[in-house]
Amino acid sequence: MDSIAQPLTRVVEAVQRFIINRDVRLLHVATDPSLRLAVLEHIAAGEHHGDNHSPFFVLETPTEDGEDGWEGRAEELREDYEELRTLLAEAGEGVSVPELGAVPKAQSALARFCLEVDGALRSLTAPFDGMVLVLAPVWVRDPKHWASDVKSLLTRAESRQARFILVETDGTHCEPLAVALAKKAERVDARPDEKQAGQDMAQMLAAMASAPVGATGAQVVGAAGPREAPPPRKGAPQPLAVDQREKMARELMLEPALLDPSFQQILRLKVLTAAHALREGKAAQAVQAQREARDMCLKAGLKREAVTMELVLGGYVLQAKQTAQALEVFRDARKRAEAHQLPELAVQAQLAQASTLLILQRSDEAARAYAEAGKLGMAAATPVLAIEGYRMCGQLLAGAGKVAEATAAWKKALEAADKAPSDQRSASSAPEAARQLAALCRKHGLKAQADSLEAQAVALELPPAPRVQEA
Repeated sequence: MDSIAQPLTRVVEAVQRFIINRDVRLLHVATDPSLRLAVLEHIAAGEHHGDNHSPFFVLETPTEDGEDGWEGRAEELREDYEELRTLLAEAGEGVSVPELGAVPKAQSALARFCLEVDGALRSLTAPFDGMVLVLAPVWVRDPKHWASDVKSLLTRAESRQARFILVETDGTHCEPLAVALAKKAERVDARPDEKQAGQDMAQMLAAMASAPVGATGAQVVGAAGPREAPPPRKGAPQPLAVDQREKMARELMLEPALLDPSFQQILRLKVLTAAHALREGKAAQAVQAQREARDMCLKAGLKREAVTMELVLGGYVLQAKQTAQALEVFRDARKRAEAHQLPELAVQAQLAQASTLLILQRSDEAARAYAEAGKLGMAAATPVLAIEGYRMCGQLLAGAGKVAEATAAWKKALEAADKAPSDQRSASSAPEAARQLAALCRKHGLKAQADSLEAQAVALELPPAPRVQEA
């Protein structure tokens, strides 16, 4: 698809020029989140270019409000450097780099990062020639601070011998910096053309729709192939007959449709058609195609798939600005999930109901719906969903001046967090619930409780401790 191939080609060409022309200090790459990983893979491949003698270090620590991420990048740099040392030792070609020593105490996280860069540069002697730092934060929450830090990084003495590739996916925050560097910088726009992407998808869907029944391989997703399926190769397994498929499905305790290539082909086409229609702003067409996908699953007895399709359908109905109808779709999804004993999907449907009530400005009902989602989440052993339900309930109650009820809801969110695995706690909204409750305590003069809750919020955000392997 040209909409994807063209931006990636521009990246490859820009990286090649960057490697050859060492007068260029900064390569600025603007791309889309959907292409982020592909762009990074193509940049990393540039390290193996025949004219390159500088190791690439890809640093992805994001920036947050009040947290610039340089401590994390310093750790990433050390880990990547140690990985390089290990690879060189395993290669056994007589090339090695020394271990990085400790850096002096720095006045700021950025200063500490620069000291780490300086240490790495001093250690990367011949045959290496400097280093390339690929700064690719997953997201940037404070663009102004980020751009200021990058500008400072480029001008500090410790990092003067380093070269930089800057990858931004949520805005061109540092593009003015690249412009100011003039011939010392190059810029490449690796964002897909939305119009071309839409045309590519339409062509793919048309090809999928015209693919012969039983198509396999690339033809299933719209690639070229014969109009009719070729005869099977000698010795190749034959397609299952209907009775064989039903017998195998019974043995595997599956619905026969899951083993039917024709069913899968049609369902895939309807789902992709709905998603493409929504992207093109044709919400009514998206709703129709997604409803047909849901009905296919219902008719085939695919219970979990039908509820999942119904949840997506509700989202499409919302996009069509039919909010009241969307509420009914989500209610039906919960009833269906409970009837088929799918508790985790029932919680998702309840959360969707609550958010829809909020859109309808029925705040009291939304608060009750979120509380119900929290209760369902705990019963379904999905504490992360329970956290979100109770947190949102507390937020709405606090906004309505119901302090005691809000406090109770947030406490339930934190109780749910205690039951969640540590890796899920840090990714959930539990830290936000703790901070909201802390703010409420501080407002009412409960300083000690507020301090404790804020400390709890920080603890909840910490990544899980690495497991120690037992001997």
